[in-house]
Amino acid sequence: MATLTAHEVQEQLRTLKESARERSPGELARADQVCEEFLQLRIPRHAEILDVAAGSGILSAELQTAGYYNLDALDSDLPTLRSLQALRLYRNYVHSTVDGLLSTGLREETYDVVITAGGFASDAINPLNITEMLRILRPDGYLLWTMKTVREEGTSEFGLLEANLRSLEKTGRCKVIKHTKFVDQDTKAVGVFYMVRRLVGALPDYLPDYVPRGLTEQINSIMIDNSDKNSIHFYDEFADTYNEELVVIGNYTGHIKCVEAFLKLGLNRKVAILDLAAGTGLLGSEVIVHGYDNVDGLDSSLGMLAQARRQNIYKDYIVAMVDGLGSIPINDCTYDVVMSSNGFAPGQIYPRAIPEILRIVRPGGYLMWTMREGYQSKSQQFALMDAEIQDIINTGIAKLVVGPVIFENFVLHHPGKFYMLRKEAEVHPAMSEHYNI
Repeated sequence: MATLTAHEVQEQLRTLKESARERSPGELARADQVCEEFLQLRIPRHAEILDVAAGSGILSAELQTAGYYNLDALDSDLPTLRSLQALRLYRNYVHSTVDGLLSTGLREETYDVVITAGGFASDAINPLNITEMLRILRPDGYLLWTMKTVREEGTSEFGLLEANLRSLEKTGRCKVIKHTKFVDQDTKAVGVFYMVRRLVGALPDYLPDYVPRGLTEQINSIMIDNSDKNSIHFYDEFADTYNEELVVIGNYTGHIKCVEAFLKLGLNRKVAILDLAAGTGLLGSEVIVHGYDNVDGLDSSLGMLAQARRQNIYKDYIVAMVDGLGSIPINDCTYDVVMSSNGFAPGQIYPRAIPEILRIVRPGGYLMWTMREGYQSKSQQFALMDAEIQDIINTGIAKLVVGPVIFENFVLHHPGKFYMLRKEAEVHPAMSEHYNI
């Protein structure tokens, strides 16, 4: 940024504080608390600092008076950033939201300190998105913030903040250094201050510990918008015309729905993905369009995989018939996400194969699929699918995140069904027999 003189910084700080007192009760106290705690850390003056939800720029002005100069601003409101730019309060201006991993678009391990005064709020940043803040911090870097009390915010996300922080500490991602309350001397309002340090070696972690806010409702909203020919021979013969007949003539949408649900998770582009019952690569190619290129394909039909290989869709092409435990020629805990569209069907993959599929999913990873609705009335094994899933949940191997969700027009006029399971982060010894690891 164009360097301001000490006098200019002090004048701007005086003006900004006066405006804050008139504009928003408690705003100035929250900013002062962050600066006071920051200065007690005695961070080197050349430290790289990011002010998230920068707002008026008070934090930058205060820290500049103390000699800090490598300050960047992040805010979701473009006019706010333009105003800050005119005031020359920051070096860089990042127009972005904080809403899930990679949402900021910033490189991992960029900053020594991330600060925000009031950025965590019910009408601003969800406190459960702290993982993204930690991602852009360097190891041993600090995250400092002030916010209203949980009672004042009054949302479930703020109620879960303490539990989420304990979970992050337990998994070795960070350590809560300080958590205290403070009082605004002007308004007598109570605020909360947190200081968290990112731990060395705990990241990158591409799978968040929590399911993003409103995921079930979001997936429901996007979802609601040949049964006796499932042999390998049939698909080998069908490979050349599969895409045209299924998608164009059959109006097949199963792969689109599955990928839409996957994208709602907001996972890092580096996650390892397996397209199960990949066919000619419809689902795989849809995932790749969105920047995920670490994708393998598995199918029992060589003809189908040959079509996918001609399009260079997958990194690896795996031929296998998915059935009981040990039927998939892949090591335990290999993939972050396993997706399948139209793979679960009579003559193809049966519900009894779910434990085997979960075997190759990493702890905290996802298994999700779309399938045609109605198999339960034609197949005894599919009639028991929900019971099979419940048994898996009861053992503690996985939990059902979403499903079953029924949506229209899976193929032709037939409705479809969507499920998403998440493998538990820890599999206890009592479960190992069922899980076969």
